[in-house]
Amino acid sequence: MNDRLVAQILKTWRVNNRITLALLGAISPKGLQAMPLGSKGRTVAEQFAHLHRVRLGWLAYNAGRARGYFYRLPKRPALTRPGLRSAFLASGNAVEALIETTLAAGTRVKAFNGSPIRWMDYLIAHDAHHRGQILLALKQNAMRLPPRIALRAMWATWMWGKK
Repeated sequence: MNDRLVAQILKTWRVNNRITLALLGAISPKGLQAMPLGSKGRTVAEQFAHLHRVRLGWLAYNAGRARGYFYRLPKRPALTRPGLRSAFLASGNAVEALIETTLAAGTRVKAFNGSPIRWMDYLIAHDAHHRGQILLALKQNAMRLPPRIALRAMWATWMWGKK
């Protein structure tokens, strides 16, 4: 595959991970405990941990290609900002490495019709879905984030590469 195209694909994954990390960094310890009103679901911290575990699940499923990265990842991150940040950095790097390896070698991932790009797209959509749930939980609990995070970090990062 064309090296410039691979670089763009990897940059897309990094932008997604950077947005999630920016959101995590903006949430107070109290906000990490927020839960959508009327929900018996996950707290904000548990939503972040879920995102990490989904990445781990797919990395484990493709462990033949991700073995070196997968076994060093935290399986159950501490539900604190530092614990979750560390987990996201590690799983983000492992996903990136698997994407890069499969694209460079022209190999396939399991599921997603074998396409590492479709797999990455799924992970980005999954992350974005839960970021929306996180923002809703914060809003419903009167912990709305400032526009520099809620708008600029979430949207401008995609459009212009800025936080």
